Amino acid sequence: MNKIIDRKFCVAPMMGYTTPYARNLYRILSKKTFLFSEMIATKTLIHSKNTQSIIANDNQNPIALQVGGSEYDDLQKCAKIAYELNYNEINLNVGCPSKAVQKGSFGACLMQDKTLVKNCLSAMQINKNIEVSIKCRIGIGKNFNYNYFEEFIDEILKSGIKIVYVHARNAILNGFSPKDNRNIPPLNYDFVKKIKEQFPHITFVLNGGIDTIEKAMDLSKIHDGIMVGRLIQNNPFCLRKVDSIFYNDTSSYKISEDTIIEYFNYIKPKIGTDSIYRLLSPLLNIFFGVADGKKFKIHIHANMKNNNFEKLEKIFLSFVKEKSLLIH
Repeated sequence: MNKIIDRKFCVAPMMGYTTPYARNLYRILSKKTFLFSEMIATKTLIHSKNTQSIIANDNQNPIALQVGGSEYDDLQKCAKIAYELNYNEINLNVGCPSKAVQKGSFGACLMQDKTLVKNCLSAMQINKNIEVSIKCRIGIGKNFNYNYFEEFIDEILKSGIKIVYVHARNAILNGFSPKDNRNIPPLNYDFVKKIKEQFPHITFVLNGGIDTIEKAMDLSKIHDGIMVGRLIQNNPFCLRKVDSIFYNDTSSYKISEDTIIEYFNYIKPKIGTDSIYRLLSPLLNIFFGVADGKKFKIHIHANMKNNNFEKLEKIFLSFVKEKSLLIH
């Protein structure tokens, strides 16, 4: 049986951001945070030769693989792949509202067919050693409808899942971009509180609008767990505080030259197999909010063009040494 994992603080799946390289940095900064892969379409996961660059799990546990799809056989195959790659969890995306995702018959549009979603989740239950979960919205369209949300949750729980990640906004399927859908539909945290009261044995993790560590901490006292996305995208180095604040870890991670060395040791064997920007972009946010950080960033970009990894590592090391007090 899968061991119990505390999902008090989770990093949301983000296309183009929660890459294996970013997740490695996140894991350096926090040992406890629950991580997610980027979302990957089931058919891509099954058939593409390049999926390893997206789904590689190099001891990044605890971690979930998020997939998008609605065909039972494909979802079952993906669950087996996730298990073989030592993921703790496989998560079904029923929250993404993009047009491309809708054309693939997955994402938020699936909330219109709760029985189909229940059957998808049932198909993913391959064994007890990998958790199956879902990430959804609180509804579809511009108007709040708690009964709709409750009926959806009630039906999908018949699949046997015990973990639901809820982006506490409706999804607008027409006329809104994915970015609009992350910001314009109003938040409704009360729906998540209320659904927990009705299903107390289920873990409900709150997502949406959590833009500071302080807000995350306050909400974690009310909900089973919280999930943050853009906060980590903008400044992943705030993860250094998570283990002490959310998990009562007595040790507090200190960003140092060792942080840079450990990260570069991870990406060096992958040089040439992926773009230099994809390899280094997670680390670029170390300059976030630091005086004169822009000067270092310009220097970094100039050397990225030449693929000069040795020089790049020295620039990062110099920055950390010079700005260590400001980073913390």
